[in-house]
Amino acid sequence: MNEGQQRTEEALRRIAAGDAAGVDALYECLGAAMLAAATAVLHDRFAAEDAVQEAFLRVVRGIRGYRPGTNGRAWVLRIVRNAAVDRLPDKRVALTDDFSALAPAEDGEERAADRLLAESLLASLSPERRHLVYCKYFLDMTVRAIAAEAGKSKSYIHKEIARAEEQMRNFLRERGQTDGRGSY
Repeated sequence: MNEGQQRTEEALRRIAAGDAAGVDALYECLGAAMLAAATAVLHDRFAAEDAVQEAFLRVVRGIRGYRPGTNGRAWVLRIVRNAAVDRLPDKRVALTDDFSALAPAEDGEERAADRLLAESLLASLSPERRHLVYCKYFLDMTVRAIAAEAGKSKSYIHKEIARAEEQMRNFLRERGQTDGRGSY
């Protein structure tokens, strides 16, 4: 378990124990990711902030539903996503097209270039594959959780994610983009 996972687990444990400082600890380790996930769904920072506040309430109220030792980050980000979706006028699950909100807000030409590359890369995917990549890599969901949410088999989801990854590698090859070590 990495340090971020440990901090998230500790925050959730404190919330479960009724320690109000657990909410602050959760905000410290996941606040930016929570806001980014809500912004990606709502495309409005103010509405996203409201969704995050609602998500904190839902985490506190529903903490008994969390199983310690599982993926706390994914559990919290799913709550955020659901709170954001509940704020959509037509209550449809949004397939996010705006992944730029998920990157940390940093200045610099290199960060802007990385953001544009990530947006182009994800735009090359079909909406379904883009959603699967979003769930797996941005919400930290397992293939099993994605399959349950999508109502598809685990093998189907696994294959579609693998195809999306291959499609993104091909996109990078065509553009001559590498990670600096000669691999894609």
